[in-house]
Formats: sequence, structure tokens, C-alpha cells
Amino acid sequence: MNTANKRLVILSGSRGIGKSTVCQKVVEIARSRGLICGGIITSKATDSDIIIEDIKTGVRSVLASEPGRYSGPHFGKYSFNPQGLQFGVTAIKHSVSDDILFIDELGHLEVRGEGFAEAFEMLAGDRVNQVVVVIREELLDVLLPRFTNRPHIFHVTMENRDTLAEQIVGYLSEHEALPPTTPA
Repeated sequence: MNTANKRLVILSGSRGIGKSTVCQKVVEIARSRGLICGGIITSKATDSDIIIEDIKTGVRSVLASEPGRYSGPHFGKYSFNPQGLQFGVTAIKHSVSDDILFIDELGHLEVRGEGFAEAFEMLAGDRVNQVVVVIREELLDVLLPRFTNRPHIFHVTMENRDTLAEQIVGYLSEHEALPPTTPA
């Protein structure tokens, strides 16, 4: 990947629309093209657990669970596992020089300066190449000003979620460049 073509992609959409699934498809397509992918991706394991995966190693940890299970920050119906949060920060740090860094997701904890909030500083550095960050629609206005690079925002919808991953990989490649956009 040519670092002269650094790009920041924000993948946004409503809750449960498939942002993480699209993110996983981007990883698969990028890897099939020989790109090194790292960072974190999340998934639901059960009704009460959110799992975080280090994309580069495939190692997983519990990120959050039902209230009171973990001593970390709380948001909504979840208490966050301090070890799971540190696991995610470490995975991000170890992947900043990869071809594509993924951060799924920046949200309410980061608005409060918790969770993966230090990712904003890491993304401002010269070592980061292409970045894909997942952010819920309702948090775009709050979190966009924290990025030093102007992003291109892809909105996940029911109509495009099966084809969006290819478009994102095309945008991140050297051959197809789209002008940055702002939220709708």
C-alpha cells in the first residue's frame, strides 16, 4: 500500500444494520489482495457478551457483559472489562503500521474519553496508513471533530450492505480514489 495515499474511512449506520459485518468483509477482501490487516473487530457472543478480536492474530477477549460483571466503565446495559479494553488498545497499537488498521468501534465510551479514546492520538501519527473506523450514526457529529484527517464516510444501509465492502476496498486501493465526504 502506498502511504502517500493515506485514507480514513468511517463506516457508519444505525444500530444493528451490519457495520461490523461489512468491516469483516473488508478485512477478507483486503487480505485476499495481499494487504496486511490489523486492529480490532467486535461481535456479539450471547445476549450478554460483546467479544473483541485482534484481527491480526485472531485472539479474542470479552469486551463487555451484563451490568456488574466487570469493574470497567459502564454504558447502557453493559459493563466493560478493563482487560478487554486494554487488549483492544494493544491490538490497535500493534497494527498502526499495517496496510489497513480497523477500529470497530468508537462510541459512547470514547465520547467520554474512555475505552479506545487514545486511538484518536494514534491515528494522528505518520505511521498510520489506511484506516477503517466504525462509528454509529448518532455519534458522527460528536466524534468527527476528533480526527485530524478528513474522512470519507460510507453509510451502511439494508440496500448496500452486501456490496459496500468492495467499494470500501476500492476506495482504499491506489487505483480508485473518491473525494472525501461529510455526513448526510
